[in-house]
Amino acid sequence: MKCEICGKEFSKRQYYEPYEKICSSECFDKKFWFDRIKDKNDSKSVIINHHAYWIGDENDKSSFRGYDGHKFVIKFFNGRQITTTNLWDNGDLPKEFWVKLPDNAEFIAR
Repeated sequence: MKCEICGKEFSKRQYYEPYEKICSSECFDKKFWFDRIKDKNDSKSVIINHHAYWIGDENDKSSFRGYDGHKFVIKFFNGRQITTTNLWDNGDLPKEFWVKLPDNAEFIAR
């Protein structure tokens, strides 16, 4: 099998879909951020101070919520403001992705 990120040949699959064609944790991380670039215009994608978040479904009936259901108010740079109790942390953006995934919001309250 050939890694879709670096092109290296490898024989043992380490990850499951959609990462089954990834050879290492380094390539896994890169694919994760490349996928976030594809989703950057999604209304649920939030980047604040080079840190990525994802807004989960507020109507989700599960008791398992991002940040344990803590309330956040987020204002996007386009003027849209949202309140969520289902915010998921995607981690710090590697510096190499800062240009392609620029900040798009700020916290108003948390």
